[in-house]
Amino acid sequence: MTGTTRSGHIVCRILAGLCALLLLEGHALAAPRIDVVIGDDAPALERFAADELAGQLKRLFDADVNVTDDAPADASHLILLGGPNTNQAIKALGSAWPKLSDQGHVLRTVKFKKDKALVVGGGSPVATLWAVYELGHKFGIRYALFGDMFPVVTPKLNLDGIDVVLEPALRVRTWRTINDFPIGPESWGLAEQENLLRQLAKLKFNRIMLSVYPWQPFVDFEFKGIRKQTGILWYGYHYPVDGDTAGRSAFRGAKVFDNPDFAGTNSYSERVAAGTHLVRGIIALAHKLGMSAGLSFSPLEFPREFAPALPGSKIMRGLADLTIGPGAAQRTDDATLMALFKAQVRAYLTTYPEVDVVYLSLPEFPEWSEHAEDAWAKLASRGGFANATSLEKLTNAAQNRRLIASGERGVVSLRGNVTALEFFHRVLADRELLRLPGGRSAKVVITDIDSALFGVLDKVLPPGAQTLHFVDYTARRVAENRDLLKNVPARSVPSSLILTLADDNVGVLPQMSLGALASLVKELRADGWEGFATRYWIPGDLDFSAYYLSRASFTPDLTPRQACDDFVTPVLGDGTAMGTQKAIDLIEQATALIDENDIGFSFPVPGVVMKHYANHEAVPEWWAKVRDLYAAATDEMYRVNTRSRDGDRGFSLYLARRFEFGAEYMNCIEAVRRAAIAKAGGDREMQLAQLEKAVESIHTALSALAAVARSNSDRGVIAVLNEYGYRPLKKELEEQ
Repeated sequence: MTGTTRSGHIVCRILAGLCALLLLEGHALAAPRIDVVIGDDAPALERFAADELAGQLKRLFDADVNVTDDAPADASHLILLGGPNTNQAIKALGSAWPKLSDQGHVLRTVKFKKDKALVVGGGSPVATLWAVYELGHKFGIRYALFGDMFPVVTPKLNLDGIDVVLEPALRVRTWRTINDFPIGPESWGLAEQENLLRQLAKLKFNRIMLSVYPWQPFVDFEFKGIRKQTGILWYGYHYPVDGDTAGRSAFRGAKVFDNPDFAGTNSYSERVAAGTHLVRGIIALAHKLGMSAGLSFSPLEFPREFAPALPGSKIMRGLADLTIGPGAAQRTDDATLMALFKAQVRAYLTTYPEVDVVYLSLPEFPEWSEHAEDAWAKLASRGGFANATSLEKLTNAAQNRRLIASGERGVVSLRGNVTALEFFHRVLADRELLRLPGGRSAKVVITDIDSALFGVLDKVLPPGAQTLHFVDYTARRVAENRDLLKNVPARSVPSSLILTLADDNVGVLPQMSLGALASLVKELRADGWEGFATRYWIPGDLDFSAYYLSRASFTPDLTPRQACDDFVTPVLGDGTAMGTQKAIDLIEQATALIDENDIGFSFPVPGVVMKHYANHEAVPEWWAKVRDLYAAATDEMYRVNTRSRDGDRGFSLYLARRFEFGAEYMNCIEAVRRAAIAKAGGDREMQLAQLEKAVESIHTALSALAAVARSNSDRGVIAVLNEYGYRPLKKELEEQ
């Protein structure tokens, strides 16, 4: 009995000890509680910010997050969200709240009652949302264009000792979308557009600009009995992706590449319905995320079916020549032209009444120069600068500058701009033209004014108009001519600059220009510019550029190298930033070589590949240099991928395969040229061998991209190069 009793006591003690250990372990593993206090009447955007904050804290710390409008007495981790105007708890802090603009935001540990709390707030609801994302950034989350990347090492949950106040130097941070070409966001459905917009909000972009063209299915109108009939995407080109398609797996069984929101639409009316639904959806989400929305179009270009309504009009130069514009028969006071202009503008504003800004873009090739002298005289008289300069002096400047639009093209551009600006003065005098529901009027931004006019910009613009400037096609070219930016009276005329992150002329190949972007951002900050708007087509290479622009807009003197380290290290791991930076440098060198030697090298149009088969000149030396740069960048990113054992390896793998695509594309083009040379020399054996190599290389290139394709831009590249490269090369090989 005694022995049994002692044994029972021993067992009980052991069991009790185990239970205590389990209870202690359970207590240690208990999820931390975080209380987020919002105002009892918080606006919708702040409630959304609270949900975003709760989601991040749960993911980072496996926390139990309680969103409430009443601070609990026993909170161990307390966050006050909002501002003095929306949250009484923050209002009670008094002087602990800093002076902020509507875009300023703060993270600050404060004394709240007897304890401490972290204030996460801003000078407006959207700034509060940015403060939430800034806290996530502080904890190591990195916001990429495709999604969020979380830190390799989970940070400690510590809300003490934080004091961050941010104000933007560049207040207008615009992201452009839709554009043209299947390699760009013209091919993205609403789901893909919405995913990107949510990431842009996290990167603190605050305006979306929808860039549309007259021939696209985004508006419908009638003028003088003629109804708009043209409603196509990517200039009406067609891209089958069934049968023998290199990289076919990326299309998930589709037979034709299309914007998914337009799939199955056959008639003009169906495509316009799909187009307006897409644009309205983008605008609605932009507003929900606190962004303004702008619509950009060229109001002096019209679909060709309107030619009978505008006698004497001319066909505008451009891919497929799909539009008409004013000609010699139309003076700046032409009543028919003014009526057609207004009909198109009103159609856009009636279709999209929630838009905030209208970007009136001057044509890329503004040929309306016949009335330049008369228009100049009227502008000079109205602006009172007749003795300051002359049209002749500005013409000489346009002719002799170092831009692509120089020589005769520069002269035509300047003169066409002068005529168009005088016309804008007349037509925009109608205050009802830009009227929107609720008594609002859309802001007017005039885009693409010729740089020769920068010095008199404040005198030639219509009253109240703002500007968005496009100096040249690539960031490198603009940076080399940044002295022109000094002529813009940016402190008196609200001005933004188009920052090209990737150019469609450089085309389908990987591109980066961070060094040039940094020099341009420095100029904008120093000279009081309002902001910038991005220009790009393929987003796959642009996470570093987007991150740099996001941080540099708020952080003085941030360098691209610092931004790269700050972006990569938390999410890929220690030792990955150096290799990533090497890859970026290599891609920048490749981008510059293409830009310097053949800016239209991989422009995504018919002939992009086969034009090299029609040319039997010697293979340019720079081709091999570009190929080797892409190959070296590929190697660097594979090394980064190997080193990033616990990080987001999908990110580095995507870049490695994309750069591999670039190297193999260059191998293909070189083989195509060598086949052309052999054909011209009658060496059929060499011709066949090089054609086989070209087919193999482009197949390898497209397969590499298909393996990691994550956007319709990636799939668009594959579709375009199948149609204009892989299939024509196979056909040529089979016919030999």
